[in-house]
Amino acid sequence: MLMATGQVLGRIRATGLALAVVALGLLATGAPASAASKVHRVTLAMREFALQPAALYLKAGERVELVIQNRGATEHEWSAGRGLVDVPYEKGFRTDLLAILKPRVSGQGYDLEQLMTTNLDPEEGVEGETVNRLSQEVDVEPGGHVVLDFTVPQDAKGMWRMGCFLPGQYESGMYGAILIE
Repeated sequence: MLMATGQVLGRIRATGLALAVVALGLLATGAPASAASKVHRVTLAMREFALQPAALYLKAGERVELVIQNRGATEHEWSAGRGLVDVPYEKGFRTDLLAILKPRVSGQGYDLEQLMTTNLDPEEGVEGETVNRLSQEVDVEPGGHVVLDFTVPQDAKGMWRMGCFLPGQYESGMYGAILIE
């Protein structure tokens, strides 16, 4: 009788172990919930006259958490798009990447500017500036950061530019590229 009880207990343990292995295997194969929670985290540092890294690589369909940190001594702005306009009284992009990505925005020490082209005379000030802006931008204070959380849409594929258009910054090398496959 003891042998029979030992054999039964052995089979129960073996069956329990086999069920645990199967359950772990099912979890590891990537149920839709675990695939959807995968996030591509990218950090972009802004310093005087530089974006680091100078190129960001993203894929259409992936969820991205882009953290933009100001590691410089002065406020910096960040915008991205296509169709660079960099003339004395207009700065920005004709096609705004932020408008396409529609990110959820959070962080500390930042301001998201909803800007649009105006037909103001160059001598007429807008918030103390004489430059028309063509695209949205994120202004980040020294030590501040902003988190842009978005899923890259299929129609965003290709190369995009990014940069800071504060006086002298873009011209001195504070720009880069975003490449989306």
